[in-house]
Amino acid sequence: MRSSAEPIHRTRLGRGVGLLMAALLAMAAIVALLAVRARATLDDLRRADRINTVLSAMVLLTEDLLNAETGQRGYLLTQRASYLQPYRDAVRNLDRRVEEVLARDEEAAHAARLARVRELVQLKMTEMNQTIRLNDSGRHEEALELVLGDQGLHHMDELRDLLGELTSSLRAERAAISERLSREAGFTELLMLAGLAMLALFTVLATSQVLLRSRDLLRTQKRLRGIADNVPALISHYDAKGRLRFANAEVGRVFHTDPGSLVGKTLDELRGAESAGQMQPFVERVLKGEAVAFDVEQIIRGETLHFHQSFVPELAGGRVEGFYACSMDITERKRAETVIAASERRMKAITDNLPVFITYIDAERKLRYTNETMRSWFGLDPQAALGLHIDDVFGVASTSQRSAQLALALGGERVEFEVTSTMLGKQRHLRSIYVPDAGPDGRVLGIFTLSIDVTVMKQAEAQLARLASSDALTGLPNRREFDQALDGALARQRRHMREGRVLALLFLDVDRFKSINDTHGHGVGDTVLRDFAAVLRRAVRGSDHVARIAGDEFVAVLEGLNRPEEAEQVAAKIIEAVRAARPAGVAITASIGIASVADGDVPAAELIALADRALYQAKHQGRDGWAALGWPGPDQRR
Repeated sequence: MRSSAEPIHRTRLGRGVGLLMAALLAMAAIVALLAVRARATLDDLRRADRINTVLSAMVLLTEDLLNAETGQRGYLLTQRASYLQPYRDAVRNLDRRVEEVLARDEEAAHAARLARVRELVQLKMTEMNQTIRLNDSGRHEEALELVLGDQGLHHMDELRDLLGELTSSLRAERAAISERLSREAGFTELLMLAGLAMLALFTVLATSQVLLRSRDLLRTQKRLRGIADNVPALISHYDAKGRLRFANAEVGRVFHTDPGSLVGKTLDELRGAESAGQMQPFVERVLKGEAVAFDVEQIIRGETLHFHQSFVPELAGGRVEGFYACSMDITERKRAETVIAASERRMKAITDNLPVFITYIDAERKLRYTNETMRSWFGLDPQAALGLHIDDVFGVASTSQRSAQLALALGGERVEFEVTSTMLGKQRHLRSIYVPDAGPDGRVLGIFTLSIDVTVMKQAEAQLARLASSDALTGLPNRREFDQALDGALARQRRHMREGRVLALLFLDVDRFKSINDTHGHGVGDTVLRDFAAVLRRAVRGSDHVARIAGDEFVAVLEGLNRPEEAEQVAAKIIEAVRAARPAGVAITASIGIASVADGDVPAAELIALADRALYQAKHQGRDGWAALGWPGPDQRR
């Protein structure tokens, strides 16, 4: 029995040893596999930690950019200093925020986009500082245009896109890590259960290993929770049925409750039926695997808040198991945008009701803005004209009239000029100002044009000029105009003298005019003067200058005479015409003094004195006649 039992014992022992060795080998393989999995998990956790650090820095950078832009615009539009301090605080942090992002994100694949982020931040900082300097120097309109210009908005949009791409990439990577950790945790549990079935000792060891790893995972989860709770955004996680599974501290702050008490609630219960209804189409899209972003508003405790919402699907094995939600409170930005929109409406109302034609023409000479004055001046719909070339809007003839000024303004020069144009059959005299719109790089993006209708003023100026140079009673030029005409005639006589031409100055007055006033009254006297002026105009040539210089004293400048006797013939003609006139039934006569000159060197004052002396001689000879004197030479009398 003993000999038979011993082989059996050895067999059992060997089988047990074999089983033990097999178990040990299996456990060794399990342990080795667990070690490999544990190392990969640790690397994933470290990478997730770095991703969260980078995301935190990107969120702070985005917040500072938005604060800077919002504060800057709010200050420029409202001129309230309270908007300026957050802007300055944000601008001071921008360089540091960018450097933090660059330092924390070591991914080579992100280097090009991060470099572009740094470049765009520098451009935005330059633009922001430039607008503040322009505004501080009193150039508010230029500062406002720079802020609202297409390039500044394009830079901000590109920044948002780049940061959004980087954030989405990092979140996608973090989601992939979470998914991988989830799968590995399940596989590890299976391995530990298998090891427990094979050998209790190795189960205890495996359990210890799992506990150690679990503590690391818990610490990582606490770290992630701490990060999420300190991000200035509402971060939450929903399952495929739309029930909340996680909410950070910011969610509790906004909804004035403990975040833990919200777990398990649906969107309807959290946001209310109306707000949840607005988000439902986006929930349906994210549960189909599409990342979505949108703006939504919600009333919380009587206050209307605005959020920028992003939904990112949670994928596991190609299946959507839920989604992550990130909400940025953009209430202040919306309020600032409302203020800006109201300011723009007020500005449009002002410009549309100004008696000024205002436009903005880009570098390609296309109309980008015009006020309502276009409708009244040109009969065109302002909105229909936007985007058209100015040749197509105003016509080639009109733009060619201003082509030189347009070229100067588009070259960077401020231009002021006056021009006369016909619009809807009405001639308008315009005073225009062209102001270049230069970008940050000095390149002219377009020009602002302001045109004022000064037609009435020009007509008034012309009327005043006529009144200043003419006699109100007779309509003849006055003494001032006569002096200028005589100077011009003497200048021309210097040329005519070479041809043997003669210039003559006639001094005329109405004989005994004072007695006419005394006998018949000043009304008749005025009629006599008007009729005398009419007779004088008819008696001379159209090229001769006739003027009333005082009272009943008149003058006539006769140019281009062949000989002095022609002036005497004109005087005789005037004498006869005056005798025949009988204004207001009153018989009148006139006396005329003639001063003739064959060269142009005589001073005007001496020629006038000579004609006056001749008139005195005509009076002395008995009136109703004329006397002629030559300069220089002996007197000639008739």
